[in-house]
Amino acid sequence: MALTDLGDKQARDYMAPLTAVVGPMHRLVDAARAMVAERAGSVIVLDPSMQGPALLSERDLAIAIAAGADPSEDLVERWMRHDVAVISPDTSLESAGRTMLRQGLRHCLVMDGHEPVGLISLRYIIGLVLGESAQLPEAPGFGG
Repeated sequence: MALTDLGDKQARDYMAPLTAVVGPMHRLVDAARAMVAERAGSVIVLDPSMQGPALLSERDLAIAIAAGADPSEDLVERWMRHDVAVISPDTSLESAGRTMLRQGLRHCLVMDGHEPVGLISLRYIIGLVLGESAQLPEAPGFGG
C-alpha cells in the first residue's frame, strides 16, 4: 500500500479520540502524566480563552527540560505550540499525511467546525501503509 492508496479513507473513520487533553495552566509534569496514562505522544491544549487549540509533544517536553524548565513548576502555556495541523473529519488520510509531512509535524487535530473531535498521527498512517498496527510500548511503572 502507498500513501496515495489512502485517498478514499477519511479521518473520521480512523481518528483516535482526544483522551490526552490539558489546559495551558497545567504543569509540564501534568502533561507528561497525561501522555503516559493515555499512551500518547502529545497532549492537546484547550482553553476557552485561547484562539484555538495548541499542542505539547514529547519533543516539546524534551526541549523544555533541556532549556532548564522545572516540570513540576513550569506551565504548559510557555512550551505549547500553536502550529497545529488542523483537518476536518472529511479529510482523506492521504491529505492528512501530506499535510504533516509538508509542515514537519507528527499529528493532525481533527476539528468538526470549532469542536476538536480526534487526532490522526503520522505513526498510524505509516502503520496503515505498511499493513501493520502502530503499537506503543508499555511505560514502566504506569500500569504497563
